[in-house]
Amino acid sequence: MSRAEGGIAPLFQDFRRFAGVRLWLALALMLLGAIAEGFGILILVPLAAIATGAPSRFSTFFGWIPDQGRLIFALSLFVGAMGVRSVLLYLRERELARLQSGYEASLRVRAAATLAARGWAFASNVGQAGMQALLLTDVPRSALAVGQGLHFVTALVLLTVQIAVAAILSPPLGAIALAVLTVGFFVSVRWTRRSVATGLALTERSEHSTGSGFRLHAGLKTALAQDTVGPFLSEYAASLKAQQGEAIRFAGDITSARQLAAFGASVAAALLLFVGLSVLRLPFAVLIPALVLFARMVGPAQVLQHSAQFVGAYSSAFGAIVGRLGRLDEPVPEEPQAAPLDWKVLRIEGATFRHSSGRGLAETVATLRAGEWLGIGGPSGSGKTTLIDLVTGLLNPQSGQVLIDDAPLTADLAGRWRKGLAYVGQEGLVFDGSVRGNLLAEAARADEPALWQVLEIVGLADRVRRFASGLDDRVGDRGSQLSGGERQRLAIARALLRRPTLLILDEATASLDVESESAMLGRIRSLEPRPAAIIVAHRDSTLAHCDSVVSIQHR
Repeated sequence: MSRAEGGIAPLFQDFRRFAGVRLWLALALMLLGAIAEGFGILILVPLAAIATGAPSRFSTFFGWIPDQGRLIFALSLFVGAMGVRSVLLYLRERELARLQSGYEASLRVRAAATLAARGWAFASNVGQAGMQALLLTDVPRSALAVGQGLHFVTALVLLTVQIAVAAILSPPLGAIALAVLTVGFFVSVRWTRRSVATGLALTERSEHSTGSGFRLHAGLKTALAQDTVGPFLSEYAASLKAQQGEAIRFAGDITSARQLAAFGASVAAALLLFVGLSVLRLPFAVLIPALVLFARMVGPAQVLQHSAQFVGAYSSAFGAIVGRLGRLDEPVPEEPQAAPLDWKVLRIEGATFRHSSGRGLAETVATLRAGEWLGIGGPSGSGKTTLIDLVTGLLNPQSGQVLIDDAPLTADLAGRWRKGLAYVGQEGLVFDGSVRGNLLAEAARADEPALWQVLEIVGLADRVRRFASGLDDRVGDRGSQLSGGERQRLAIARALLRRPTLLILDEATASLDVESESAMLGRIRSLEPRPAAIIVAHRDSTLAHCDSVVSIQHR
């Protein structure tokens, strides 16, 4: 699906499925609130008639009440109607806020679930910058479009009831009000269409600036070291300037439409006053509530135009989400009762996988038994990481197979297989949080002694004890307060907390010196029960800790 197809209609269809019966509740609150306000305005007619002593066709409703009690009764009805309106509006706004925030959370979760369901090959094509733009820009804008759509419906319901009230006061005035609003709608179509085009441009500019900002952050350290920050900043500034231009044009359209609506409302009010006094010769008791009613129509009319423009502009963000991910998947609840697979032998039989670039893994054969360590060596680009991706089920072999106890590693088996895996890559992924938070980041459940135990195993315990807050000390963005080797140690400690049956270290000890690496791997090998391990490394000293080694070469 293209981004253009993923516009207003698909966004609100998706929202309707999310909201379900709660959408009807919100609509009911909108209608009841509008009726309560309309009833309050109608009560102004007998109030004005009672206050001036002028006759009114509404006075018959109070004929059964003594003269001295009619004013108090009418005032009580007016105050009661406004009180009910206030309660209904409070409930309405709470429900609308709940729907908008809930939908935004739902979009975030479903986007993440879809990305996970599509697999690693798909996720790597989306990229980090694409994911940033999706979660930080496209999802909030889609939710804002939904919120503005709800405001549009609220204003439309309110105006419909107000026109009905105007017709009750005076059918000709109701017809004039409807005609004025209809003309205003057709005049505003021009700005709404421009908003759709602006929204598409804003989405594209925002995606470009997000990617540019991500590149600036990722390469900042190198750029500072080489004094090449200038080109990064120039690219980022240019992308932001282009985005700013679209935003300014959109703001101009919003302002123009708002001012036109305000001017039109003034002209309409003057017209209605003239017609009411000179043509229809409405009594004072009807004319005053009519003027109040028409004054109150200005706000909803402006909201209609304002909301339509925002919906047109920001609904394209949902198209960007669908364009990146396709149809959004609902998150699949995890089965907590599923235990890790109790496996005996992992076999790789002639596994082959070629990437679109032509690189990848040629026919590879290897065997790993539970508790054994298998080393994977070979030059860069020979397919070592691709082999790991096949073992974890992130990729499926194009030929050959991966067998777990003679059963092919299929999607049905992959869930239980992965529950027993722990994977650490060369980057040593560390989050901007505390040491404790990083250790427990992958849903591990461990008490404090267990945390210190894994830190001892990886050789990081003494370093953490020197922190001012110990386990609760922050490690900085991507572990900036730690050295490269310390980040790797922390990532390996987190992996060990999973108590894996298979530990995968993909160049995960490359930043450690040989002596430190040897000591840490020795402590891991001495664990009981000892996990099986697949260790990808370039150094012979690392591979020396393995029971067997497979060398992968370019073919």
